[in-house]
Amino acid sequence: MKYSVDKLKEFVEKVMIKAGLSKEESYIFSDSLISAEIRGVASHGLTRLSTYAQRVKKGLVANNVEIKILNDGGSVVRIDGQNGMGAYVGTKTMELCIERAKTYGSAFATVCGGNHFGCACYFTMLAAQKDMIGFAVANGPSAIPPTGSKQPLLGTNPVSIAIPAKTMQPLVLDFATSSVARGKVALAKKRGEKVPEGWGLDADGQPTTDPAKILEGGSMLPMAGAKGYGIALIVEILASCLSGALNGQTMGSFYDFNKVQNSGFAFGAIDISKIIDVDIFKNSVDMLFADMKNASRIDANKEIMIPGEIEYLKSISTIKEGISLSPVVEKELMETAQLFQVEFPVN
Repeated sequence: MKYSVDKLKEFVEKVMIKAGLSKEESYIFSDSLISAEIRGVASHGLTRLSTYAQRVKKGLVANNVEIKILNDGGSVVRIDGQNGMGAYVGTKTMELCIERAKTYGSAFATVCGGNHFGCACYFTMLAAQKDMIGFAVANGPSAIPPTGSKQPLLGTNPVSIAIPAKTMQPLVLDFATSSVARGKVALAKKRGEKVPEGWGLDADGQPTTDPAKILEGGSMLPMAGAKGYGIALIVEILASCLSGALNGQTMGSFYDFNKVQNSGFAFGAIDISKIIDVDIFKNSVDMLFADMKNASRIDANKEIMIPGEIEYLKSISTIKEGISLSPVVEKELMETAQLFQVEFPVN
């Protein structure tokens, strides 16, 4: 079934207001969640609405939050997210980085007291829209073992970088440091599907295609082996050690309704105009993009894509045609609508 993007966005906003968020917090959260859905990242979209709403309703996520600057070094700041909704805290943090970068050329912020913030690219694209280069990372509950171990100690710790171009859409890199986002495994479990080999291990450290064995006592494998482990560890240091947030071993799980998360973020923005003329930069980026797309192909029928281009094209078609919901997610949303006494949109 397909549903109007605008109607679903309005539905999400109403649910979160009923759950307890302010109108502004609900609007930003809804925009972030639907942004993931229209870009084809369903693992970070509407399938998570019920959990987000329940966490707010149970008081595990604060409402009417104002981020607090704990340490201010001008171009570098440390922020307390005040246990606010991750998408809202992340947006306010990136907006601050953008404003500081206009003065200092670049700005970097770490955040403690955060919560799951959805797709990291939602924040980096805010910077790219302002002719800046955006950077965002976050830590998460333990899911990845160090190379050579079966004990999960690091989160799937996402990384995103967005870079503006002249005539094309921005380069938008957004990836988990695990082989895939853990949300994809959770979604596969919800749908009763197997996952490909190489995604995770069971509790004994053996490869498995059963998502339940990965999620319940098992672990996610890092992307690119030891390289992914190294990047995940660096993200953990930036997001927790440099912010004062809890690390992957001590922070609360998104799905644990007995504990706040206190996750950490690290965001950055670089004002291109402070380094080089923006048009010169963006023209150079365009030329690089053209080189990539015009490179000789292994398969003549498969177009070479710029990072983020597949999601960009998906968003264009989804906005026009509507969001497709699987029966299991549709059922969950209807139950959420009933719980919060919000009318579910008619197809």
